[in-house]
Parts: sequence; structure tokens; C-alpha cells
Amino acid sequence: MAGGLLKKALFVFLFVALALGGAFSFVWWNHRGGDPSTALARGVGDRAAAPVPAKPLAPQKRDLLNTEFRGIYITSWTAGIRRFQELLQMLEGSELNAVVIDVKDSTGRVGYDSKLPAVAELGSHEKRIRDLDGVLRACKEKGIHTIARIAVFEDPALAKARPDLAIRDRAGGIWKDRKGLSWVDPASPFVWDYNLDIAKEVAARGFEEVQFDYVRFPTDGRLKALTYPVYKGDEPKHEVITRFFQYLDRGLKPVDVLVSADVFGLTVLAEDDLNIGQRIEDIAPYVDFICPMVYPSHYPPGHLGLKKPAEHPYRVVYDSCVRGLDRIQGKRARIRPWLQDFKLGAAYDRTMILDQIQAVRDAGTFGFCMWNARNVYTAAAYAGKLPVPNPHPPLYDSLRAALDRRRQAQDAKDAGPKPPEPKRAQAKQPT
Repeated sequence: MAGGLLKKALFVFLFVALALGGAFSFVWWNHRGGDPSTALARGVGDRAAAPVPAKPLAPQKRDLLNTEFRGIYITSWTAGIRRFQELLQMLEGSELNAVVIDVKDSTGRVGYDSKLPAVAELGSHEKRIRDLDGVLRACKEKGIHTIARIAVFEDPALAKARPDLAIRDRAGGIWKDRKGLSWVDPASPFVWDYNLDIAKEVAARGFEEVQFDYVRFPTDGRLKALTYPVYKGDEPKHEVITRFFQYLDRGLKPVDVLVSADVFGLTVLAEDDLNIGQRIEDIAPYVDFICPMVYPSHYPPGHLGLKKPAEHPYRVVYDSCVRGLDRIQGKRARIRPWLQDFKLGAAYDRTMILDQIQAVRDAGTFGFCMWNARNVYTAAAYAGKLPVPNPHPPLYDSLRAALDRRRQAQDAKDAGPKPPEPKRAQAKQPT
């Protein structure tokens, strides 16, 4: 009998050991992308995203989706010094309730103490946020929503460590934009995985939202001179960017975190993808927030018939937000624009900042975030109560009529006679 018990115990032990070993191998294999080599040496296309079934929203995510976020941008450098506490004090004396903190900026440097093997192997970490857990804890104690910003394809650090993924010039060197920064290929699965893994890690650390920026093809520099190691030009650029967001959506579905996408302000107006791959109607099904950068200073002279759009913050911001909302109507994403708190095109003071906030509230967007690259904000603009929405905004009727006319024209065009199909050349019979 003792021998029988011993055999049973041995059988159970072997069964459990094999099961645990298989589970460990599965997890390790998937984490490494199905390739036991290091992340630095691993090639592109190593990991395919398996479809993730939809699940009910977790309570935290559901509550966050119903909260209007009004935030400011904070660099990873600022988040690591005393200045961060000063900004939190500014938020406490206002109706602002969110911070967007760089965790990987456009230099490609990961500014927090990442434990990802790829970050260590690529050498992309730089000590900036000295105590990320303390930063997140301070925000949580004050009821401040935390958003992790990840710059994706403008990534000089990754381009240097993995030159096989870098966009190159025709001479064979690594291509750089006007700022002297290099980019990686937007079609590279390795780049997708790398940024997705960072998003998962910061969500696990406590960020409530992950925001992806520079999710596009390059816009400036010698564009005719660049070549891509992965993208072959055989599909439209907007399809590449859409597939990236589809991939993020699958990868982040099991994670209780909101997802947002930064896009150019002109994407709410353009009929095409601006040759950079951004079309908000394509991105909207895969993110919770689309964040167009509707800085009035960034619109060209003549926009809306205005000689200097920067001097008309309400009109520019209201028009852009309403048009953006119209384009993604019925889709998952909400519009939460970036607004301007910096001097460019005009001296942006308290009045001009509040005009922008009035515009987004009149338009009906879901919150806003203020941008200042140096994190020097006009505190007087946020002290006390913010503007409340107008029940009938002054520009509503004219803009609504223009949008209705455009939709009617598009419907008529779609319903009109289709052009005849080109005649096919008849093949000659062999003689």
C-alpha cells in the first residue's frame, strides 16, 4: 500500500512539474516573441498578436471613461524634480485634474526605471523620473488622473541601437528630420512590440491611461531622400497606422487602461491622410480618445479666412473640434484636444487660454490638455472656475449648415452614376 501511495505521489509530482514547465515555456516564448535570442538581436515580425475577445469594461476603466479630464503636459525631466510638486499645487487650486507625463519622449529615451529586458539591451533608459512610484502615488492621493505619453516612431535611441529598423537616406546613412532626429520604420513589428511592452509596463505601474504620440510617417526634412527597411510602399500609409492601432487595441484589451492617440490638428479638416498616415476616422474605433493638436498658431494664414489664425483662438479651436466630432460620430473614440499655453503667433495670455477652453466646451469635446514644452504654464488662467458651455454657441448655426451641405454633397456623389469600367484589352489568339 505504501508503494502504491508512493507511485501516486510521484505521478502527481511529475504531472504538476510538466504542467508548470509548459506554462513557463509558453510565457517565456511569447514574451521573447517566439525567439530565444535577445531583444537587441531579434528581427522584425517575431510576434503576431492573437485576437483578444472583447470583455466587459473593468470598473476603473468604466468610471474613467465617464470623467472629463482637463490636464497639462509634463516632461520626464520635470517629473523628476521639485518643479513637479509645484505643478501639482497649481492643479490643486484649479479645476484641472490630469497630467500627461513623458515615459518615452521623442529622443527615444525611456525616462523611468523600466524593467523590460529590451530597454536594458537597447540602452534606451535615461535616469529622469527618479521615483515613478512616488509620482503616481502623489497624483492618486490628490485625485489626479495619470496619462503616460509614449513617442513611437520618432525614436533616435532605437534607430541607433537597431539601425536595421531606422529610416535611411538614399546614400545609406540614417535619415534625420529638420530637428536632427532619426525615425524608425512605422511598419516594423519589432517597433510595435517594443512600444506595446512599454505601455503594458507603465499601466502595470499605475498609469490610468497610455497616450501614443508621433504615430505617423515623417513630415519634414528631405522626404524624397528617405527609404524604409520594412515599409515597401505597397499599401497606403493610413493602412499601416490603422493596423498599428488595431495591434495596440488587441494587445491592451486585457489591461485595465485607457488608450489615446495624438494627431495633427489638420487631420480634422483633411480629406486624405496628409501623406503621414493619420486619418482620425480610421483610428477612432481602436482608442478611447483622439487628441488633435488644435493649436491656433499651427494653422496657416488664410485658414477660415483669417490672416493670423493664432489671434482668433475661439474660432479656430471651436471649428476644428466640431469638425473632428462630426468625422468620428458613432465611433468608439471621444475628442480630447491639445490646447495652446505658449507664445507663438500671438502672446497667449489668460484671456486667450480661456477662449480656447470656452471653445472646446462649447463644441462638446470630452475635456482638453494644455501644452507647454517647458512646462511653464499661465497659472492665472486655471485658478478658480473654468468657462461653462454656452447653451447655443455663436458659431454653431453657420458651422452646422456648412457640415450639412458637405454631407449632402458627399451623399449625392456616392449615389450618382458610377463611371464606366475601363475596357479590357482582348487577348489575341495565338497564330
